[in-house]
Amino acid sequence: MEDMIQYDFCKPYLMLDEYILWKGKPEKGHLITGNDVIVSLFGIVWLFFCLNFIRAIFMQPTLFLIIWMIPFVCVGFYMAFGKIIQKIYLRNKTFYVITNKKLMIKKGRKIQIYNGNDLPPMEIKIHNNGLGTIIFSEFVYTGRRRYHRYIMLENLIDVVQVQNAIEVMKGSKS
Repeated sequence: MEDMIQYDFCKPYLMLDEYILWKGKPEKGHLITGNDVIVSLFGIVWLFFCLNFIRAIFMQPTLFLIIWMIPFVCVGFYMAFGKIIQKIYLRNKTFYVITNKKLMIKKGRKIQIYNGNDLPPMEIKIHNNGLGTIIFSEFVYTGRRRYHRYIMLENLIDVVQVQNAIEVMKGSKS
């Protein structure tokens, strides 16, 4: 019963001729990516230098320098540990719904809705533990800038079933 309540977020966004093809959530495991390791290591180095600077400040303490260093220490803690803690927190509050017209992702209190016909090409990664991640990625150009946009359905136990639901969604006419 509680599991069904978690997916009620999608009901207000369903149109009359729309129905759910698949719903699920990420499984445990495969939490930390290579990018997370690099950011965490950089955060630890950042934090080390900030804390050494603070230690040097306490030789000749001034209130201005101590207050000046607080944001730098906070950024270091976030880079080193906060991003991973945030991922752990959001993993338990993430739910996916695929309908015949759109993809909906709820992470915490944030809901993302993507039209099935507008999704970029799909890439599937199978992890060592047997779980899979589906990634939609594309480069978006805005004036002079280019950035990489991606949408991920992470740690899926039934990745083939999800892939089939996405193919049905993309094949449906809106």
